[in-house]
Amino acid sequence: MEHLIRSKWLEILEHVKNEYSITDVCYKTWLLPLEFYSLNESEESAIICVNDEELGESSKNHIQKKYNILLQIAIEEITGYHLTLEYKNKSELEKRNNTANVSKHKNNTKKNLSFNLNEKYTFDTFVVGNNNNFAHAAALAVAESPLQSEYNPLFIYGGPGLGKTHLIHSIAHYIIENSPELQVLYTTSEQYINEIVDAMRNSKMDRTTLNNIKRKYREVDVLMIDDVQFIIGKDFTQEEFFNTFNALYEQGKQIILTSDKHPNQMEKLEERYKSRFNWGLPVDVKAPEYETRLAILRKKEEKEGIKLGEEILKFIAENIKTNIRDLEGAYNKLVLRSKLQHCDITLDTAIEDIKDLILTNEKMKITNDYIINIVVEHYGLTLEEINSKNRSQKIANVRHICMYLCRKITNSSYEEIGSKLGNRDRTTVMHGYNKIEEDLKNNASLQNEIDILMKIINHQ
Repeated sequence: MEHLIRSKWLEILEHVKNEYSITDVCYKTWLLPLEFYSLNESEESAIICVNDEELGESSKNHIQKKYNILLQIAIEEITGYHLTLEYKNKSELEKRNNTANVSKHKNNTKKNLSFNLNEKYTFDTFVVGNNNNFAHAAALAVAESPLQSEYNPLFIYGGPGLGKTHLIHSIAHYIIENSPELQVLYTTSEQYINEIVDAMRNSKMDRTTLNNIKRKYREVDVLMIDDVQFIIGKDFTQEEFFNTFNALYEQGKQIILTSDKHPNQMEKLEERYKSRFNWGLPVDVKAPEYETRLAILRKKEEKEGIKLGEEILKFIAENIKTNIRDLEGAYNKLVLRSKLQHCDITLDTAIEDIKDLILTNEKMKITNDYIINIVVEHYGLTLEEINSKNRSQKIANVRHICMYLCRKITNSSYEEIGSKLGNRDRTTVMHGYNKIEEDLKNNASLQNEIDILMKIINHQ
């Protein structure tokens, strides 16, 4: 829930602006600087951080009085969660965190800038499975020796809701706990972009703001940026980020990034930047297999103290396969029903309650047939032409693209893919796959076509 609200925060602010006709001046002055800080343990209220250093100490009362209801409504409309909001000045929150750190680590001489970490995201609460064991091992190795790691940058990539943010927060918590002398800075790409844009706007009158932001990100020991893909393509912000990247790398400081895809698959990313991301170690986090999904649910059941029962946990694990967020969402829905109605959940009520999530899950399943239909339609051909023995250049090329995408996306066997394309043998399919793989190395136009098709296939 906290990650959802954090990832949707900018959308929530823009929703308030558009729905309630907030002027650009008021939006940029009062709303855009607001940061979602954290949820309380019961997840019934949230703390919103007000930048009193820029807006003044009294700004908190003004924002609460004028925008509180609008923000509550926007959060509920976009995320589905009703929350009460509490506003805290940034200086107050930083003082609180600094005090906590000093009391816990008397030798801590540097200010911890990662005040927006989720306390629940630690290595202890991370469930390791075949889908993420390499990423977990790499993350732990970096956390244990952040300035001596061979994995710099550590680049964690994978689809939404698979645990990338959990891992990067775990690293931050571990370093803060065990190496308090190091300065750790965690931020999301949205927060980074906002800070750079604001600094640029203010720099027209005063260069100090921009210089302060540069120092903030370059005078740390460990820099972590979540969802770095959103920085790509934003010219000045991208250039500023890579200047920071180079400065930290040359000083031997640790850089940790997360993204939705491998550096080589990132659109609009120049080769010089791809090579930087590949300097260290890119590790992927895949969708959890059944055993890991069941282990995640058992851990949640143990933590929540509400027993749904092994039969129901197995039912959820068998049917919700997309990602951890959906898996936990199904579990939370059943727990909430149990709390509100003061009753035990049976398998029948569980099936009824989460049937919509199961249907959504099934709709998201991408099959070879689905991919082939998308590709054929995209190039204006028919299935009969693709499955025929026609070897014209156009049809053969589209056929090879079908083979490549089926193998790439579904990881089906060559035999299975061949059976969908006119019963062609595995050697033919392997040749088609390898041909596209080889052509992509030197054909930017083909790479663009593949990227477009990947977007279409994944947009359901």
